Amino acid sequence: MTQKGAHTWDLIFHYHRCPKCGFIMECRRDYEIRMGKYVKELQCERCQHLFTLSKPIHPKFGPLIGEPQPAEMTWGN
Repeated sequence: MTQKGAHTWDLIFHYHRCPKCGFIMECRRDYEIRMGKYVKELQCERCQHLFTLSKPIHPKFGPLIGEPQPAEMTWGN
């Protein structure tokens, strides 16, 4: 999980600008993976313009050199 604090779910806050009217809106939905990209469909709260945002997925590669990250939680035996 990528959480910080005592939350039981990830908090998502994204701010997007409408390409038609320039209104800045807050969105709490995360991007979906479609066709190898992150995609989010939005509707402007002011002018009701529908638009789609997309960004490429960057491949994640583990550490090749050095020590791996420590576990967030250790399970007792």
